[in-house]
Amino acid sequence: MKNKKAVTAIGLAVGITMLASAAFAGYSTMSGYEVGKTACKALTENENYTSELVLSMSVDGEEIMNESVIELYDRDGEVSLNRTETGYDYFSSETYLQEYVQDNMSIQVYNNADTYIYPSNIYRDNGAFDLLNGADAEDKKTYDKVIRFAELACDTFMGDLKNNFVYVSGDDDSATYEINLDAVQIPELVNAGLSAMFSSMSEYDDLPYMALGTDPVVKSASLVFTVDNEGRATDAAGNITMSGEGHEAAVDISLKMYDYGTTEPQRVDTSTLPNVNVISGEATSTAIPDEAIGGNDEATSIVITE
Repeated sequence: MKNKKAVTAIGLAVGITMLASAAFAGYSTMSGYEVGKTACKALTENENYTSELVLSMSVDGEEIMNESVIELYDRDGEVSLNRTETGYDYFSSETYLQEYVQDNMSIQVYNNADTYIYPSNIYRDNGAFDLLNGADAEDKKTYDKVIRFAELACDTFMGDLKNNFVYVSGDDDSATYEINLDAVQIPELVNAGLSAMFSSMSEYDDLPYMALGTDPVVKSASLVFTVDNEGRATDAAGNITMSGEGHEAAVDISLKMYDYGTTEPQRVDTSTLPNVNVISGEATSTAIPDEAIGGNDEATSIVITE
């Protein structure tokens, strides 16, 4: 579990940081900067959408991890969510989760082997891009402060690199921009942070990406992204390539957002699902058995006792 979390953490950290920095960094027009910030913030609060998120990592050209999440989400629908999570790591450990939220129930199917059904009053799940749904006023106030800090931090961090964002193409419905950076253009702060992160994980010497040693550097970084005519993110693909000790590792992240306002998650017939466990009572924190999720990693969830 620790190994898998470490791989995922690196991918998410560098991939999402790059995506967020790009969104905050500014566009080629005077108003583009504000449009970019609005699009990024809007990714946390959407009523209806379809999304496809893929994160992968490779070492010396060989993929060692791949995580994919597909969501169909309709906040106010009787069926509000269809989510499929699939992935594998270099241990050949595969994961699969199919989730449905309908009729005030969360229905989770692990590796097509076991089903757990939770009432929504004790287990509520929003879409990944509607995290603020249900947040109280205090939580939203805190969120606004975090976003303000992120805006200022990204302005400072990106500096003159804002000018490297180039308009690629567009029409009345969308606009696409890209940025490509080589090793010389990467801020030293990034490499210092990368070195600190790898050094802190030096004990995991069996992990493929540790072939880069404890002082890897970013060799190149790129991002291409598209927004629609309402300023909403529709497509993004980023890559970060690191090098060290004669090896290279790459992190790739892609996101597609579409069918805003028209997505219709599909209802599932629970009688067709395998090994159904209907949960009721009061929540206690425990672990779902390994055999339910496949593999040897522990998974913590909400399991209900009578």
